[in-house]
Amino acid sequence: MVRISKKKWSIVTKQCTEAFTWAVEVLGSDQYGTWLGSTRGNPVLQPDGRVELQQHDLVWLIAKDAWFLPAFWFTADTDLTIDVCTPPAFADGTWSFVDMELDLYRRSDGHTGIVDQDEWEILVSSGLVSDDVVRSVEGTATALLTLVERKIEPFGQVAQTWLSSLDPARGPQ
Repeated sequence: MVRISKKKWSIVTKQCTEAFTWAVEVLGSDQYGTWLGSTRGNPVLQPDGRVELQQHDLVWLIAKDAWFLPAFWFTADTDLTIDVCTPPAFADGTWSFVDMELDLYRRSDGHTGIVDQDEWEILVSSGLVSDDVVRSVEGTATALLTLVERKIEPFGQVAQTWLSSLDPARGPQ
């Protein structure tokens, strides 16, 4: 088991600190990167210290040097969400990244979008991220939207295989 640590910038304190953390299993690797997963009921530490239980089985893809972290669950409502973030880095048993607020999604009906632009704009206007980071984040979000809309791998069905490996008897959630 390893952990995922999602960090966020605070506009008030000007600090980047851990916001969420949870344990995951390393499922394996393929041409897209390293796949991590955890099952429904997995505890997720929240920013206020509370623990919430994960609602669905999920897999995440760590793609080398990528400015994103997708989470796949393929429920009746949602196929995936993607945090646009700093490239996840592994140290001391933890995959860490800084969430840059922009998120992409694809619903099960195929509708896609980018959300939290307002939060991104506040972060940019705070001066806490450099112009290079702004270009990387915005370029990543734009490029990802096309891939997610067209279901181009790894944003198609490849994640289903990894999700199924969490529970071979798993059916649609």
